[in-house]
Amino acid sequence: KHSLMELRRISSYLYARHKRFSESIELSKRDKLYKDAMVTAAQSGDAALAQDLLKFFVDNKNYECFSAALFTCYDFVSPDVVLEIAWRNKIIDHIFPYLINWIKEYAGKVDKLCAAAEPKKVKEG
Repeated sequence: KHSLMELRRISSYLYARHKRFSESIELSKRDKLYKDAMVTAAQSGDAALAQDLLKFFVDNKNYECFSAALFTCYDFVSPDVVLEIAWRNKIIDHIFPYLINWIKEYAGKVDKLCAAAEPKKVKEG
């Protein structure tokens, strides 16, 4: 462990560049560089790393970072996992921006599917 935080940050960056994402995230969490940890988790594309980071924030009662991580790791976080974590820890209010965005996205997908299916009904009828 180096005494200069910026050198530890560089080492975290190097870990991420060499696909050693979990080591990079651990260094960032230890130094409380939470944004770096979130970005690394998103870069990894690993849902397990993103979920572990979410649980870390909840365990440390850092709910603002939890909410930020939901958006940073949006593509790798499952809504059922988010709801369960929030419900178990009584922090439902912190997931509502994520939940609203997720519902809007999926409502748009359903609307597109319905619109694509509609011409088939007209042709058949």
